[in-house]
Amino acid sequence: MGLDPKRLRIVLSVMLATFLTAVDVTIIDTAIPRIVGALGGFKLFTWLVTGYLLTSTATIPLYGKLADIIGRKRTFIIGTTLFLLGSVLCAFANTMPQLILFRGLQGLGAGGIQPVVQTILGDIFTPTERAKVQGWFSSIWGLSGLIGPLLGGLIVDYVDWRWLFLINLPLGLFALVMLMTNLQEKVGQRTQPVDYLGSALLTGGIAALMLALVMGGSTFPWNSGEIIGLFVGAGVLLAGFIRQEKHHPDPMLPLDLFRDKTIGIANLASLVIGGVYYGTTVYLPLWAQGVQGYSATRSGASLLWLSIGWPIAAVLGGKYILKVGQRRAALLGLGFNVLGAAGLLILARVAHEIPPVGFAVVTYLVGSGMGFASLAFILGVQSSVGWERRGVATASLQFIRTLGGLVWVAVMGAVMNSTFAQGLQAVPSLGITSVSAAADFANELLDPAKWGSLSPAVLAAARGALADSLRWVHVIVLFCAVATFAVTLWFPNRKLDQVDAPRDGVSAH
Repeated sequence: MGLDPKRLRIVLSVMLATFLTAVDVTIIDTAIPRIVGALGGFKLFTWLVTGYLLTSTATIPLYGKLADIIGRKRTFIIGTTLFLLGSVLCAFANTMPQLILFRGLQGLGAGGIQPVVQTILGDIFTPTERAKVQGWFSSIWGLSGLIGPLLGGLIVDYVDWRWLFLINLPLGLFALVMLMTNLQEKVGQRTQPVDYLGSALLTGGIAALMLALVMGGSTFPWNSGEIIGLFVGAGVLLAGFIRQEKHHPDPMLPLDLFRDKTIGIANLASLVIGGVYYGTTVYLPLWAQGVQGYSATRSGASLLWLSIGWPIAAVLGGKYILKVGQRRAALLGLGFNVLGAAGLLILARVAHEIPPVGFAVVTYLVGSGMGFASLAFILGVQSSVGWERRGVATASLQFIRTLGGLVWVAVMGAVMNSTFAQGLQAVPSLGITSVSAAADFANELLDPAKWGSLSPAVLAAARGALADSLRWVHVIVLFCAVATFAVTLWFPNRKLDQVDAPRDGVSAH
C-alpha cells in the first residue's frame, strides 16, 4: 500500500505520538521496585499504575468527544501539553504521594493522546487499509514496549530513576511540533454543549471504586464504614453517570453505541483482557526482582518477548483478519493468552525459580495474543461507525480496556498485599503483626542495597511469602484470559469491506 505525501506526513507524526505513549507505559514497569526502594511506600506502589490509569481512563471518553467537536489536532495538543507537564513534575518528586499525584497529571494528558491517534488513522484510511496500518502501529507499540523495560532498567541501574520521566520531554515536544505543522483540519460547527457533568460523574465514580479496592483489606477492613461508603458512593455516581448519558442531548459516551453487537462484545472483552496485559506487565517484574533477586535491567528482559510477540502478531493479524474475519483472528490471539497465563501459573507453582526460557515463552504468548485480539477489536469498532462518531467509539474501546486494567490491577494488588502480610506473619522471627508493617518490610526486600542487611533465612522466608502472594495474582490473570476467550465467542465474524473512510476535514500543509 503506497502513501501519498499528505498521509505520509500525518502517519509519521502520529507514529511519534504512539511511540511516546507506549514508552511511558512500559519504561516504569521494571523501575517500580527500585522507586519503591528509594521513596518507600510499598503499600501505595500500585497507585503508580492505578493513579495514572485512573486519570487517563476517566478522561478518554471526554477527549474522544472533544476530538469529534473541536477536532483531533486541538485535542491532541491539549493532551500532550498536560502529559509533558506531568513528566517534568514526576522527575522532581521527593515522596511517593507526590509521585503518584504527578503521575495522575501525566494520565490526564495521556488520555488525550492514544485514542486521538487511533481516530486519525480511522479518518484517513479505508477499512482494508486500516488492517495493514493498525498492524504497523502495533509494531511501533511493540518496539516501544521492547525498548521501554530495558531502557527503564538501565536508567535505574546506572543513572537515576528521575530520568525515566525527563526523557519524555525531547521526544514529546518533537511529536507535538510534527503534528502541529503537518495536520490541518476543517471542523464543522457544533451547537450541542460538551457533557462535562457526565465526565465529572464518571471520574468521581471510578475514583471512589478504586479507592475502595486499593484500601480495602489493607488501610481499612473490607466491612468498615469507610470501604462500604466508597462502594456506595461509586455506585451512586456511576448510576448518575448512566442517567446523565441517557438524557444529555449529546452525551460524552453515547450508550446506544453498545447496542451494536460488534462494539458491545469488543468492549466487554476489552474490559477483561486488561487484566491479562496489566497483570503480566506490572506483577511479573515484581516476581523477577522480589522473588528471584533480578536486577532492574534483567527484570526488563523478562518482558522482552511480550514486546516481540505483539508486533509480529499485529502485522500478521492484519492480513489474517482480511482473510478469515475479525472473530477468528481475535480467538486465535485469546487462545495464546490462555496458554501464556496457564504456563505462568504452572511454572510459578512447580519451579523454585522461573527459568529465563519460561519467562520468554509465557510473555511471547501473551504478547502475541494481545497483538491479534486488540487489532481485531479496534478494526471492528472503527468499521461500525462513521466519521462523526469515530472519535468517541475509538475512545470507548480504549477507555474500557484501560478501565479493565485499572480494576484488575487494584484487585490483584489487594489480594497480593493481604496474602503477603499473612505469609510474613507466619514467620515469627520477622515480627510482622500488620499489613502496614509487611509493606514497610517489603521496601527492604525490593531494594538491592538493603538485601545485605537481611540474613539468608529471613530473605528466603520473605521471598517465599511474596512468591505465594503473587501466585494468587497469576490465578486472577488466568481467569481473565479464559473469560475474555469465552466472551469473544459471540463476537461477529465480519470481514472488512473496502469502503472509503470519511476523510472530510483532514489534510496536511
